[in-house]
Amino acid sequence: MKANLRNNYLLAAGVLLLVVLCFLSVYNPMEFGREQTRREAVVKRRLVMIRAAEEKYKAANGTYTNSIDTLVKAGLLADSLRYIPFSGNKEFALATSSIIGKTGKHIPLMECSAGYEEYLHGLDANAIAELIEKANAAGLFPGLKIGDIAEPNDNIGNWE
Repeated sequence: MKANLRNNYLLAAGVLLLVVLCFLSVYNPMEFGREQTRREAVVKRRLVMIRAAEEKYKAANGTYTNSIDTLVKAGLLADSLRYIPFSGNKEFALATSSIIGKTGKHIPLMECSAGYEEYLHGLDANAIAELIEKANAAGLFPGLKIGDIAEPNDNIGNWE
């Protein structure tokens, strides 16, 4: 009788463990998705502010700058906006280039970006790696960015 009672407790503990594991297998991806959405909203707001500063700089100087320091010194951007939120003080990647249009005119281009591994820092590494793999397989940028240094796109974000 004592052995049956002990077996019942072991069985109940096993069932409880399976219930917890099933719950976590559903909860963790949902929580990752919620946190990803929350973090992306913050990063998008910063990218839009950087885009506005770059547009003002271009209006005044005829070209974009590839330096956030220049935007800060010009009073177009707050110094704190150079950092990617949730990344441990990593800075946004900012690059510029120009192409020659069909009419022979130089067209300045700008790109500012933050990768998944930067703004999703501290979350599930496997889920981040999966996002990066999916983006790369689809030929997309693995993260958020505005503009493009290869072709004109009116500096829209890759989420717009």
